Amino acid sequence: MKYGLIALLTLLLIACNKQDATSNSFEMARSAPTAKMAADSAGGAELGLTEISEPINVAAKKYIALRHHLQIETAPEKMQASFDAAIKHCEALGCQMLSANYNRETPYSPPSASLSLRVPPRNVSIFLTGLAENGEVMQHGRDSEDKTIQVMDADARIKNLTDLRDRLRLMLGDKTAKFKDIIDVERELANTQSELDSIASIRKVLALETDLVAVNINFTASQGITEQGFFAPVARALKNAGQVMMESFGAVITFVVGLIPWLLIGIPVIWLARKYWVKLKIK
Repeated sequence: MKYGLIALLTLLLIACNKQDATSNSFEMARSAPTAKMAADSAGGAELGLTEISEPINVAAKKYIALRHHLQIETAPEKMQASFDAAIKHCEALGCQMLSANYNRETPYSPPSASLSLRVPPRNVSIFLTGLAENGEVMQHGRDSEDKTIQVMDADARIKNLTDLRDRLRLMLGDKTAKFKDIIDVERELANTQSELDSIASIRKVLALETDLVAVNINFTASQGITEQGFFAPVARALKNAGQVMMESFGAVITFVVGLIPWLLIGIPVIWLARKYWVKLKIK
């Protein structure tokens, strides 16, 4: 009986140890996914912070001055109409006219004209299409210039000078300041405002160059067949023959007119000198 009780107690202890081991194994198995999820969450959070902390490369705005140079050829009798049409088209598209010159035809030179203007970028193609309809585009050149550094420098200087001006104005409002200090502040404020106005003017010019497209146009007259062919030198010689003859005739007239005063003076002098010479010879 004594040995049987000992054996029963031994079996109960072994069963309890197996249950504790099984429970521990179950807890370890259950906690493993949780630990893995925590690790994944930590890793994900670290990755997200890394992505946020990385600087975003945003391309800085470029300020480019664009220019077009065109040579338009028209018939001499149609140049005035083409010139006026280009000006009206420019006004309709909201262009900024810088200069407009027209030279009429003379006996010695064909007509010519030139336009210099600034066109909004969205209307450049429309304006150039209108030019091609009123004449033949013989030459079309394009060039550009990067004004980004000048614009950024001007903007930075404007900001710094504006801040300085505001601080100086606040200093003028200090009622406890001495009279000499107030005079110095007013002088510095005037210099700052003058420099600020100068930089602001430069910035406006840069804005015109970068916000609008410059278009320079030269109108030339087309040549006739005789001016382009084999007999062109002969045609030009015949055309200039009358001019050469009239210039020679004009030179003769100029010489005669210039000689008349000397004749009015010289003839009496010569007559008196001859008369005096005759008297001396008789004596």
